Amino acid sequence: MPVGRSPRIQVTGRARAGKTTLRHALSLLTAEETRPVDQRGQPCPVLDADLLLYVLPGTADRADRRLLATLPPNRTLVVLNKADAIGTRWSDAATMAENLRSDLGFATFPVVAVLAARTRSGLLTDTDLHTLHRHRDRADPPLTLSHDLFTASNLASDPEARQALLDRWDLYGVSCALTALRHDPALGARALLQILHCASGIDRLHHEIHRRYTAIADPAPPKS
Repeated sequence: MPVGRSPRIQVTGRARAGKTTLRHALSLLTAEETRPVDQRGQPCPVLDADLLLYVLPGTADRADRRLLATLPPNRTLVVLNKADAIGTRWSDAATMAENLRSDLGFATFPVVAVLAARTRSGLLTDTDLHTLHRHRDRADPPLTLSHDLFTASNLASDPEARQALLDRWDLYGVSCALTALRHDPALGARALLQILHCASGIDRLHHEIHRRYTAIADPAPPKS
């Protein structure tokens, strides 16, 4: 990298993998988002940045694997986005990330970028908290299995409030918030927001990007 130039970061992956959401979740607004690598009639984008973030929407297909095989592991991080849709618990996503790391040879990070982006840009309102507390002690396990179950009109008299909560925090965020409040009903908005941010998995990825960015921008002098 030429002296005096800031490291370039590219965010790439298939269409609808969540590239734009990830950029906002990481506050990487100067990073270059490529066109989708699977865009019909178009060649694969040139991936030549100092640091590449390859976003997978839950899993790697054959085309992903072929393309990843051409990328340098020392300049590439794989982001397993939409980790909340993998299996039934976070450990399922973590296991898949570890399997991808073993199979592909890239550091791989499970994240829920949409939740991370919302925790960076939003706050839990009093209305959010009131709605969460109204349903905190419900014993029915299917409550947060789907959007339809959570917003069912026969569940309680506040379907509009439940829908608004989903619109703001999505199902995974709502589920994490309810779990946290069941353990500690006294949690305030700020503490609960931090819990949701941690539950997104974004911090490990952010720290690794910062570490690599710093190493690229200020490489250690060669040993004499």
